[in-house]
Amino acid sequence: MKTLVNSLATAVRKLPWVVVAVTIAVSLVLGNLGSKFVPSEDQNESFAPDAAELTAAERIGDLFGGTASRMQVMTSSSTGDVITLDGLLAANALDQSVRSGPAGEFLVKDTPQSFAILSYLAPVQFAIQGGAPMPTSDAEVKALYTAGLEQIPPESRPFVTGLLSDDGDPNSATSELGLTAISYEGSDDFDELANRAKAVAESVALAEVPGTITLEPFSQELIFASGDDFQEEILRLFASAGLIILLVLATVFLVKPSYRKDRLLFVGGVAMMASAVAIVVAPALALVLPDLLPSSWADATLGSVLSIAAILYLVAFLMWTFTSKKLRRTTSDTVLTFITILLAIQWMSGYGYLRFEDQSQMAQILPILLIGLGVDYSIHMSTRYRQELSAGSSVDRSVSVAIRTVGIALVLATLTTAVGFLTNVTSAIPALAEFGELAAVGISFSFLLMLTFVPAVRQLLDRRAERRGRLDTEGLEGGEGRILPRIIGRTAVLPRQFAVATVIVALVLTGVGAFGMTKLSTKFSFLDFVPTTSPLRDTAVTLDQRFDFPETTSVLVQGDIAAGSAWNAMLASYLDAADVETVQSITTPNGLTFPTGNTFMGVMFQLLNPAPDNDQFDPELFNTALTVGFDQQRMVPDGADVSPMYDVAVANHPERLAGVLVQENGAYSAALFGFDTTAGEAGAERVATGLNAAFQPSRDAGLEAIATSNFIIGDLVVRTLRNSQVSSLLLTLGAALLLLVINFWFESRRPMLGVITTLPVVMVVLWVFGLMAAFGIPFGPITATISAIGIGVGIPYMIHVTHRYLEERAERADGDEAMERTLTFTGGALAGSAITTIAGFGILIISTTIPFRQFGFVIAYTILLATSAAVLVLPSMLALWDRFHRNRGDVTIDAYAVKAALGESD
Repeated sequence: MKTLVNSLATAVRKLPWVVVAVTIAVSLVLGNLGSKFVPSEDQNESFAPDAAELTAAERIGDLFGGTASRMQVMTSSSTGDVITLDGLLAANALDQSVRSGPAGEFLVKDTPQSFAILSYLAPVQFAIQGGAPMPTSDAEVKALYTAGLEQIPPESRPFVTGLLSDDGDPNSATSELGLTAISYEGSDDFDELANRAKAVAESVALAEVPGTITLEPFSQELIFASGDDFQEEILRLFASAGLIILLVLATVFLVKPSYRKDRLLFVGGVAMMASAVAIVVAPALALVLPDLLPSSWADATLGSVLSIAAILYLVAFLMWTFTSKKLRRTTSDTVLTFITILLAIQWMSGYGYLRFEDQSQMAQILPILLIGLGVDYSIHMSTRYRQELSAGSSVDRSVSVAIRTVGIALVLATLTTAVGFLTNVTSAIPALAEFGELAAVGISFSFLLMLTFVPAVRQLLDRRAERRGRLDTEGLEGGEGRILPRIIGRTAVLPRQFAVATVIVALVLTGVGAFGMTKLSTKFSFLDFVPTTSPLRDTAVTLDQRFDFPETTSVLVQGDIAAGSAWNAMLASYLDAADVETVQSITTPNGLTFPTGNTFMGVMFQLLNPAPDNDQFDPELFNTALTVGFDQQRMVPDGADVSPMYDVAVANHPERLAGVLVQENGAYSAALFGFDTTAGEAGAERVATGLNAAFQPSRDAGLEAIATSNFIIGDLVVRTLRNSQVSSLLLTLGAALLLLVINFWFESRRPMLGVITTLPVVMVVLWVFGLMAAFGIPFGPITATISAIGIGVGIPYMIHVTHRYLEERAERADGDEAMERTLTFTGGALAGSAITTIAGFGILIISTTIPFRQFGFVIAYTILLATSAAVLVLPSMLALWDRFHRNRGDVTIDAYAVKAALGESD
């Protein structure tokens, strides 16, 4: 490590222009590639590429074509009842508006079994189509609803009554709310699907309905159609974070002004920056706090507010640059750090494009980790460089000393953290493997730039001033000369007087955190990504809470389904599915229960049922079935070939069979069972388990059968991610521990220092998860990255403290004095870094989307806890370790001090 650091220091000192030129050249190349590193459209595949559920969903799309999309239109009335004449007029107007508008061209075709537009008042509309007169009063509408419902086949009634809200009573024909389901053709093109959803919603808005009626459309595609608003909010929040980080960095890098004029200039510049931040944040705050702030603020365009903010920042920095030497250095250090962080992110993105081409969801959070580390690395480098300059060293020597001292700690921190993250490359989850590799590469890039580009630029700027005798070193001192380091330095009282108590409290809190982690819930809902201020969210919540409108859960059966044994097995599975919780079913007058939905067996049963009231009965198909051995239990001999029965069904009813039966290369190879279920997101795992168990007879017959749906896949992704986090966390911490133990063994023959340095990081991770459980924040795709950030930030923080303590111990025989100086200098720099990152990303708590709000909050307290562990817990553990060896009479603990006294140290 020393060889690497010395080589970098030599390169920077002798060839600063070359370092800068190479950095710019690499940035141009990787920056261009990085702009192409964008999120992939299918994020599920990056989490569970080999999952049978995901494979089945893709196979269904290939075999049966794109599934239809459905929009739900919720009808409400100021009278509190929607089964009224006004409700009927609104339903008819809605139907006409959608069919005659632009959306009409991609509505699905009406069939006797399904309708493009199905209203909660379908019984009334069917009765009118059958010849009943148009009602003229609410009472007539209710009477016609009751009569019309009796005419609907029993297997279809649950679907129709599911269009009434939870208070709906079909017998009395009353309901507070009603639904209309509009089915339109799906599309593999994401933008086209969103445009179709917008077209349907616009047609709904154009429907001329009575004044007592309100129509509210909702679909997941409609959320995607409004994705520009979501992207704009995220861009606004991250722009706010960047501006806040610049502002805080400016205060951290402030060179103390000597004159009143300089102090006024600084205050004026900070006021401009604060105003710029307020201007960018105000629209988001207006959305979150509509009762406190003018609604007009929320309408401000992002481009205009960012332009104003950029101008204010530019004016502030230019004012500082051209009016004050000390503020000029403040400006240069601040801007240089920020630019270098952006370069590290750019380099990582460029590498990511070359290596992976598409970006996974987890990788999108890596810039936050790089910003946190970049700020930390830069503050430590700049603080040490300034400390050397203020002590009278030359620019070249100050740069070399800063790189050689801080650089050792940064190499160790970078190596340990990078190797820790690299353990994830063995994960079977592509998103985790990509995250681990990119994290390691990004951290390495950040380290390289901070140890080469930053000091090279700083050296070029200061050499010029030094040659002209204009280098002003007054006010560059750190440590005791600044408020924050002085405050952190006073915490040395804990390791000095209360070390045992501090460690005991930390361990107790760790135990509480570990217990809380076991109570951490796992949850993922697409609704969480809908802004809390969006009317769509309110509609979606009402739909979820007030309706049992079924979604479709599919079971794909593949294999030789034309064998008699396959038919019998699918029949048994179909009947067993009716007993699965949340699967909708009907019971016939003779006591048989069947699941509802568009299923292969359901279609065949309708066509083969010779009941007098069944107008779908196909005599030719029935006779063919008898020839292959069809009995009263609808079974056939196991050795029979039912292909002739399928041939007749497909020939006579091609449209109906096309959605449930597939023939490939002359053989029937797949059947689809689309069940009506009301599991939703919360019950996805249960319904999947139930249906897979129901189809065990099919698998026993040699067929493949797997249940799938969007909800099942979403639940699978979160559970897969959660289960992998434990192993990933242990591997990362284990690798970090091993490297630190090895390092401290060779460096000081004290391997226990590796354990002591790693243990607080473990504590931080458990504290973070414990607080997530305490605050009711669930584990999901966004918060899943918290442990990685806790480790990525925590390990460097701890290494900085341990390494600086050993450095100070080499110069001082008094361990307490060494600890106080460690906390004053390194602890102060850590605090400055933490405040910068917390202030920047804490702004995410004003997001209107729940996951980002939670993420901002958890990020803030994760960094706060990591800092607390580094300046409170770790020093106490180091003090106890130090005292333990001294009490044993182990003089080698002071070997560094002896070497320093003899002049043998570096």
